[in-house]
Amino acid sequence: MAAARSTKRTNLFPAVLTLLLGGSAGAQEPPGTPVRPPQADPIDAIVAAMRTAEQRARSVVVEMSTTGQLPGGLELSTRGHLRVLRGTQPAVHAEVEFSFGDGLRGRVESAQTASGILLYEENPAFGELYLHLDPVVVADLEWAGQVLDRADLPGMADRRAAAPLGSGMLAELQRQFALELTDRRERQGEAGRWLQGRRRAGLDDDGGGALADRVELFVRDRDQALLEMTQLLGDRPLQQLIVRRLEVDAALEPAQFTVDGRGQPLREVQQHPPMWDQIEQVVRQAEAKAADGLVRPSRRR
Repeated sequence: MAAARSTKRTNLFPAVLTLLLGGSAGAQEPPGTPVRPPQADPIDAIVAAMRTAEQRARSVVVEMSTTGQLPGGLELSTRGHLRVLRGTQPAVHAEVEFSFGDGLRGRVESAQTASGILLYEENPAFGELYLHLDPVVVADLEWAGQVLDRADLPGMADRRAAAPLGSGMLAELQRQFALELTDRRERQGEAGRWLQGRRRAGLDDDGGGALADRVELFVRDRDQALLEMTQLLGDRPLQQLIVRRLEVDAALEPAQFTVDGRGQPLREVQQHPPMWDQIEQVVRQAEAKAADGLVRPSRRR
């Protein structure tokens, strides 16, 4: 029974991490989407400015921490970093340490380059894993994520990497909350804008957890980066994200886009049945949903 609870809790982690770090499904426009001109709503203007800054960035380094609750009230805390390199050889590296309120903890580290994805996991359900997903598998997963509007498996669109300054999260919060500017103009001595808003009526909580009734967040002026976000129920914080360091156009080396297997043998993902079965199931679901009988990229001629 304890093992089953541990497995269920660990399987919830990717979806919760997506929510905390990158926004819900549908919150992010893909890179290269033309920036819409600012609208009359000042929040639209802020989102547009953030997207423009993201598209101009050659690289972004983010270090952040989050706290929140899983459905059922179990607390989850994370701390990690994200490196995003744009240009002719794009790459993404992410590492997150997570801990649950009952003492269980673990780590996820991944790097995506032209060679595919390297993934290291240390989690309470499966122990340590060190896996490689080749570019063909990654292409299938990216396609499946687009069809199913999901981002909870390696290879699916990384919304935080696509919007490393936080424009995707702000756009999703604008959908959920009636955001407005406040008179507060600084945070820890840095100039910016504090926003706040009450939850819009008629929105349901698909996760089954407590529903925040308001949100507060800060966007820094000098780089248009979202540095802090807190969702509250009354005066009680339910979710919080704090960006502890953010650097745009940092010099990044290839060695920063590798994954330390910590002594574990590197295996192809097909050699790890739990994850491979999950990948196959998701891709089959995408094929069943895709229009005109479209199949995964690896099966097209």
